Amino acid sequence: MQKLSNKMISRYSLALIFFYHGLVPKLLFKSEQEVLMNNTFMPFMEKDFALVSSGIAEVLYAFLLVIFASNKKLLYPAMAFSLLATIAIFIQLPQLMTHAFNPFSINLAVFSLALINLKCLNEERGS
Repeated sequence: MQKLSNKMISRYSLALIFFYHGLVPKLLFKSEQEVLMNNTFMPFMEKDFALVSSGIAEVLYAFLLVIFASNKKLLYPAMAFSLLATIAIFIQLPQLMTHAFNPFSINLAVFSLALINLKCLNEERGS
């Protein structure tokens, strides 16, 4: 039962992070920090389109994580994105790493929750 509980907690927490970060700073409030990151890493896209598109993508990804809660393959994009985004932001926008709530801490949480969920799924399938 504890494995199931850890699996659910890690999966739903991960989904909630993506849901919140897609909805609140991108779709509802159009955070200046999100606009800065989108303009830096997606300069080929119109500012509002990039923000709305990335917000919708994160919300949809959150729903996929919940709907397909036993799918391991859905965890790999979260892990890869969290690592690559952290490295890219550290190189291109290092000033963002000094904020109290910063890309490093949130991406560490995303990577860790995905890794915990992957471990739980692997243990569940192995038993």
